[in-house]
This record gives sequence, C-alpha cells and structure tokens, in this order.
Amino acid sequence: MSLSPTDIKTIVESLRASSWDQAVITVGDTRIELARNGKPLPSVLGGNATEVASPMLVDASPNAVPPLPVVDPPLQPSHSPSTQVEEVSSAVPISDSDHVVTSPSVGVFWRAPEPGADSFVEVGQLVKVGDTLGIVEIMKLMSNVSADVNGVVTAVHVDNAGAVEFGTPLVSIKAEA
Repeated sequence: MSLSPTDIKTIVESLRASSWDQAVITVGDTRIELARNGKPLPSVLGGNATEVASPMLVDASPNAVPPLPVVDPPLQPSHSPSTQVEEVSSAVPISDSDHVVTSPSVGVFWRAPEPGADSFVEVGQLVKVGDTLGIVEIMKLMSNVSADVNGVVTAVHVDNAGAVEFGTPLVSIKAEA
C-alpha cells in the first residue's frame, strides 16, 4: 500500500490540528515522522535528543516524497471548548440548551458522502437517532457520525473538509422534549 499526496496532507493536517508534538505513522514499508515545536526526530538525529531538528516530513519508501518542512505555526492546545471551536470551525456559537455531537477522533470532517453530493444535514433539518450527520476520516478510515437524539439541527460547527480533534463540536441539535 502506498500513500498519496492527499494522504500525507491529511496526516500533516491532523498533527497540526492536534495537541501532539510528534507522530510516527507506518503504512506498509512507508514510514512518516512528523514533529513540531522544535521536538527532535530520533531517526533523523541518530537518536541524539540534545540536537533540535526543524519540523520535517520523512518518507523512507522507494517512491519517497522529498522531505517537506512544516512551515505553518502549530495551533496551541485549547483549554476551553469555546476556544477550540474558534480555531477549527466556522466559529458558530454553541447554545447551552442544545445537544452537541462531537468528533469521535482526530481527522477530517466531511459533511457529504462524496464530492459534489448534498450534505448529510443542514441547519433546520429534523434528524432522528441514528441519522448520519457527517463522516470523520483519518488515513482513509471513515467513521460515521450519527445523531444520538431526535431533534432539529441548529448549527453545523465545522466546515466541509475541516480538521477536527477528538471532542471537537460538530453539530448542535435542539432535542425534542
């Protein structure tokens, strides 16, 4: 199995959107190591943790992509849900009276089943328990995000293809009484 440039971009975006400083991903004979915040990559430094490497992407496969610097500044870890929503979403306010469905993992949030298709849900739409609200993808693994209450969608907090972390608010639902 090989990784496409889109797969690699998803991995980099997932690290950027998380509070992690390092990640090592191995798929088949392809190994990707990512670091930020001046954290050293042990395989690049020969195990010498006293040196500081600039953040980079390393792929050891025969069809390797040359090392790419990660130039965007990392997101600072969030300590309150409202700050996190502003960093990774459309900044739609969350009502205290609404039920909020959150991301089951780090990944990319997809509002539709495929490009060009209608979104699973829109604001104002009635949903029932089990209805699909979106998909969270990480490395081509798809996790359906389903409604766990009956009600009306009051907000969608993340844009299509938005990077999310575990617990990121995705959809708010005004639950039926």
